[in-house]
Amino acid sequence: MSTHRLIGLSAGVAGAAGVATLAVGAHALPGANLDMAGNILLFHAAALLALSGAQGTRLRGLAALLFFAGCLLFSGDLIFKAATTRSLFPLAAPSGGVALILGWLVSAVGALLPSRS
Repeated sequence: MSTHRLIGLSAGVAGAAGVATLAVGAHALPGANLDMAGNILLFHAAALLALSGAQGTRLRGLAALLFFAGCLLFSGDLIFKAATTRSLFPLAAPSGGVALILGWLVSAVGALLPSRS
């Protein structure tokens, strides 16, 4: 599978998970902090979708990987806590947040470099 398609697939999964998470938070587990998890997923689904069509350096793939990993860790930890009152592992959400921040920084650096297919 090409990098463009894999990033596009990641965008679709993150977007669907974001909508589902917001729906569960609104209807089944109100007050469980799922709104933040859903929003992180949706915002980064849009970023992944933009990266899937972007021409550029290998940094595009690294940024996408950091976004997806960050979404899994950050939102996954919040969702897991809502369902079980336990964390995935110590510092899962902060690690995911750092990955998301790094993804944005890598994306910014990649935008400055000459593009390659």
